Amino acid sequence: MDFAKILKEFPVIETQKIRLRKLRLEDAPALLKYYSNENVYRNLDWNGPETIERSYEVIKLWNKGYDAGWIIRFAIADKVTDEIIGTIFLSEFEGKRAEIGYELSEQYWRRGIMAEAVHEVLSIGFDHLGLVRIQAFVSDENIASKVLLKKFNFKEEGYLRKFECHSVTGECKNMWLYSLLNTEFQN
Repeated sequence: MDFAKILKEFPVIETQKIRLRKLRLEDAPALLKYYSNENVYRNLDWNGPETIERSYEVIKLWNKGYDAGWIIRFAIADKVTDEIIGTIFLSEFEGKRAEIGYELSEQYWRRGIMAEAVHEVLSIGFDHLGLVRIQAFVSDENIASKVLLKKFNFKEEGYLRKFECHSVTGECKNMWLYSLLNTEFQN
């Protein structure tokens, strides 16, 4: 997808609590810090960057992915300090379909932050990128993500046995597939 053509420049969005913006190399220490928490990465398919050097590489990769049109990954930054506390993305673009994913530093859980971020990214996907369907894959035990997606009217579509295998541990997890159509999104 040609984000630059559609969006003109990488969006910066401010909500009540957060700022969604492009990742910067100076975000690497904070990215490494929150990914070092097993509670953050346990429901993902990787452990996150293990070193500061790898954090720099990952940020560069995600930003190059935006330029190449395969991912738009936002830093979720604290609105006051501008420190990165998580990321949220759309990727796996296929026609008018994409996948949403996210993670957040544990110290910011249960504050409504991810709901604000999800709402804005869904709006970009449907209203600006012209997507018809946004889907999410959620591990069996990730209750918080299931609740969050249902708040936005995502529908549970299926159970995928041993669908996602962790890149470090090799453990294969059962996943749930959720989807939201543009006609179901309440902006």
